[in-house]
Amino acid sequence: MPTLAAIGLGGRGRMYLGELKKYRDVQITALCDLNKINLEHTAKWAKPERTFDSEDGFFAAGKLADWLIVASPDLIHYRHTKRALELGYNILVEKPVTPNPAEMAELCELADANNCTVLVCHVLRYTPYFRTIKEIIASGEIGEVVNIAHEENVGYWHFAHSFTRGNWRNLQVSAPFLLAKCSHDFDLMHWFVQKPCESVSAYGSLYYFHEGNKPEGATAYCLDGCPHLKACAYSAEKLYLTKNSPLGWGYAAAAELPYNPGPAKLREILRTGSYGRCVYSCDNDVCDHYSVALQFQGGTTVTHSVSAFNKDFSRRTHILGTKGELFGRDDTMRLQKNIYGGASKKLKIKAMGSGGHGGGDTGLTGTVHALMNGRSVPKDNLTTLQETRISHRMVYAALESVATGAMVRINN
Repeated sequence: MPTLAAIGLGGRGRMYLGELKKYRDVQITALCDLNKINLEHTAKWAKPERTFDSEDGFFAAGKLADWLIVASPDLIHYRHTKRALELGYNILVEKPVTPNPAEMAELCELADANNCTVLVCHVLRYTPYFRTIKEIIASGEIGEVVNIAHEENVGYWHFAHSFTRGNWRNLQVSAPFLLAKCSHDFDLMHWFVQKPCESVSAYGSLYYFHEGNKPEGATAYCLDGCPHLKACAYSAEKLYLTKNSPLGWGYAAAAELPYNPGPAKLREILRTGSYGRCVYSCDNDVCDHYSVALQFQGGTTVTHSVSAFNKDFSRRTHILGTKGELFGRDDTMRLQKNIYGGASKKLKIKAMGSGGHGGGDTGLTGTVHALMNGRSVPKDNLTTLQETRISHRMVYAALESVATGAMVRINN
């Protein structure tokens, strides 16, 4: 029977664990989290053989399973993955792997040396929607890919939650926004083009979420008598305590709990908690928008833009080939294929499973389950550590370009 352990039991860690627990042949042997509430709450339904509230205790116990889920905070992925590889674990690690190129190279070498399989949670590759795009490109129907324009709309509410008030707001505690959020997209572009990226130019800044844009009279906490509470799009009351909010009332993450505490308790927490702060008075320093241009071998070009300033939470992709073009947006799960001088066709893609990301969570964990049982899977679609090193390198170059104002060449 395949065995599974997990370190890091936040929202994503619990989700991957829950998806894999659905398979009756998977035995959960150990869980680890510094947060004892997360650990106790997860242990009630995961029913592990052992629990640990320190990483040193967990790793000192030796190899406790065939596979390990690493879903700890971004800046700890490297340390936990390294320690797990040294013990011989196969690993499912949340993205991004590390913001440090040298650490990424070290992990790839260690995985190869110890003959360990490491998959990175680039869940979008495992969705029916993006796999359909890949299949159309691979079929040759639209010819050779010349240009891709890819746009990620983070959603004003999602950016405020995660990247202004939340765990990914500050470079001291998390990876840069472009790596933390858009490593998915750079993985997709690498997967679609299948050529080495040679140079990158990028721009980005923290344009809006700072004290300079704070409305007159605004309080440090939304529920502390702020006069803009009803009008502000980012008010904690609107985002977390109203039923028509895109986040939904009683949103558990705003309480930093693994369960929904209810509206009365949540309101109490928001009065002084991280998610109740004015978005213009947080300790955030990550950029709120980027524009990136990438040149690939042979002349193929890609542009990627990502921004906090949109209502939708979606990705829009326009692929231009020598024989046709492909339009799509993942929130509608719809594609349009236009063949030059020929027919146009609209495609509606069906999501897969009960997991999020249009079925990507289910697809990824299903792939892990197959590997656990020694079944073959299409290697071209796997988000291995080695594949991720290629797309992470593109993000590293983009971040360097933003910092220096110069085009950055990638040595492949």
